[in-house]
Amino acid sequence: MKQAANLQRPMNLRKTGEETYPLPVTTPEAVGIPSEAVSRFLARLEAKSLCMHSVLMLRRGELAVEAYWRPFDQRSLHRLYSTSKSVVAVAVGMLVGEGRVRVEDPLIKYFPERAKEDLHPFVAQATIRDLLMMATPHHYGPCTYKFNDPDWADTYFRTPPTHRAGRIFSYDTTATVMLCILVQRVTGKEFLDYLRPRLLDPLGISPEAWCVETPCGHSWGGSGVLFTARDLAKFALFCMNRGRVGDDQVVPEAYMADATSRQIDNIVANGDAEHQFGYGYQFWRTRHNGFACRGMGSQLAVCLPDHDFVLVTLGDTQAIPSACACIYDALWEEILPHLKQQASLPPNPTAHAALESRLAKQALLTVPGAAESSTAARVHGRTYVMAENAMGIKTMRFDFKGRAGKFIYENATGRHELGFGFGTHHEQRFPETHYFGARIGTPYGQGYRCHTSGAWVLEDSLVVICYATDAYFGTLKMNFVFDGPNVTVLMDKNAEWFFDEYVGFASGTWA
Repeated sequence: MKQAANLQRPMNLRKTGEETYPLPVTTPEAVGIPSEAVSRFLARLEAKSLCMHSVLMLRRGELAVEAYWRPFDQRSLHRLYSTSKSVVAVAVGMLVGEGRVRVEDPLIKYFPERAKEDLHPFVAQATIRDLLMMATPHHYGPCTYKFNDPDWADTYFRTPPTHRAGRIFSYDTTATVMLCILVQRVTGKEFLDYLRPRLLDPLGISPEAWCVETPCGHSWGGSGVLFTARDLAKFALFCMNRGRVGDDQVVPEAYMADATSRQIDNIVANGDAEHQFGYGYQFWRTRHNGFACRGMGSQLAVCLPDHDFVLVTLGDTQAIPSACACIYDALWEEILPHLKQQASLPPNPTAHAALESRLAKQALLTVPGAAESSTAARVHGRTYVMAENAMGIKTMRFDFKGRAGKFIYENATGRHELGFGFGTHHEQRFPETHYFGARIGTPYGQGYRCHTSGAWVLEDSLVVICYATDAYFGTLKMNFVFDGPNVTVLMDKNAEWFFDEYVGFASGTWA
């Protein structure tokens, strides 16, 4: 097992340094997109209460729209989740271009020690190409491993297969895990380190970009890359440019053409209407002859080569399953009609000023509702003793002061405080220190950065929502309903591998 990297390294909201190769910046009108259309696009996302962090639009290689929601900005490193997979596919493409692997090679060729084991033929026959196009011999949900498996590669080889590889699309993040380990075995470097001199540095990708590690110390390229929004935009432009950086064909053009085109059908195995147009090598096909890098929570880089256009979105929309569809609908209906013309539009200072004003005001969504309630004074400072509950909460109380509040409680890990604002966010570290850090399975040792707000949605009903805004994103929603000396609680979360102890109902009474 590799030694851990700096497991206390700062996680998300860590700012990058100055950009090495800044993207050329222009106005929407200069690339044929009305500022009013961009404003309508953003308004549609806000109308659906999508928790967005950034939106970038590029045309003809120029950055025409750059929108952030505070506290995020152009220097914020952001978890890409499964958009990371496309970066891994490019690393494999570099290996192909250097003649170090062939996509037709069986994966087992690079794991000779496993060939001595009693492997099922379906596993032994699976090729690199099969893994690239998510056609492994496994069907075990999103992956064969659990977070507490010490060796994720071992689960790939030992999990009994369900079918022959290469025939059927079945989304399996273990495929990308194995491709990451393949890169490391062939090059002696993790995939970002391998990409750094020939691709990431020439593109101007932030030197601070990094990747969460698996329990055995390999880069988790299936979900763990952290880029800035501009980094992702540069990567998307590289992909749309068929693997070329300037005069350097970093990845073979033929490989990139295959990677971003339909290699396998996915209409049966994928329930998302916007991503049923086929799958390439860790890239999704889209409508309008496009392709996309796609990750949980609306991490998207949508490329429309016919229009020389890229849309990048970053956010945390895990709580809204239809979020990606909302983004795509807004793209197709508000922006695409204007991409059918190549000419620039006349400047529109009024519309552009209105757009800039909107962008200047954008911040993370807060809970809608009232900042005051007569209930607040009645329950302020009162301790509730909780009946036995799934969350293990023993006691709780609320303190209110002005436009802020504190949720003070005791659970299995001790006494904790979570502050929240009314109409604004309270930034803090979430009061649990055992969640994972730079390596899956290893506690971070401090709480994730989070932003929390609350509102009285009814006179007796308080809602508090906490957004984890670190290298791990997630949403924790809490509803407290007060009735005389009693409180009834519902908590729910949308997060991968954390906030698990904050799900369920609870009831309590004044001590």
